[in-house]
Amino acid sequence: MKPWTLTKLPEPENLRRQMILLAVMDVICCEEEWLRVHRYDPDFQPGVQLGIVENGAGDHLYVLFTTDGCVIKGFDHESPLSPHAQDEYEVWPGMYEGLPDNLHSALRSSGETLETEDVTFCVWQENGSPEWMCGEWRELDRLDKRQAESGGADFLLSYLYETPEDYIEWAMDYFSGLQQLPLGAVRDLFGGSPVTDGLITAINPQRDRPQAFKELKKLLELLNQNTQI
Repeated sequence: MKPWTLTKLPEPENLRRQMILLAVMDVICCEEEWLRVHRYDPDFQPGVQLGIVENGAGDHLYVLFTTDGCVIKGFDHESPLSPHAQDEYEVWPGMYEGLPDNLHSALRSSGETLETEDVTFCVWQENGSPEWMCGEWRELDRLDKRQAESGGADFLLSYLYETPEDYIEWAMDYFSGLQQLPLGAVRDLFGGSPVTDGLITAINPQRDRPQAFKELKKLLELLNQNTQI
């Protein structure tokens, strides 16, 4: 294994908060769960929370937050590292090399939910480690250098919007029928303001607020508690 240097990644706890915030925004902006790109499951497995990015085009980013650390598995269906792009369907050599057993077990124990064989990049950080790590991907010399290097990571990680402005630009293009999102209200949510009836109405006046709060209950508890797994 080796340090991951191809894309910038936040510390796991900051990443967890970021993914929860994005899931909250998607719930407010869109009533239909199947149309949302960002989701978060705080009860995925005992001691494991799951952040999800699924863009509806066959690409995904699954982030497991466990008591031992964090592991990110991404799948870009157009990457030459995809198992589907090989003569024989197989995970790219070295993809999971060095992944600690406890984190690998969390991936495998999900069964088909996380599609462990559909992977084009995987990075992880154990508790107490200062760096994100990845496997030693082999046989990259036979592929386009940039595509081979990233495995689609730069593309998929770009869905983890860090600013209200970036989220608004994406959401206005992705969600149909959404009114112009007010920058002030989205900034308030990103900044940690309580999610109230008024804030939901300001962001999406058409949203069913009781239903939104029902879906948001556990996510808001996580944000308010700001606790470790």
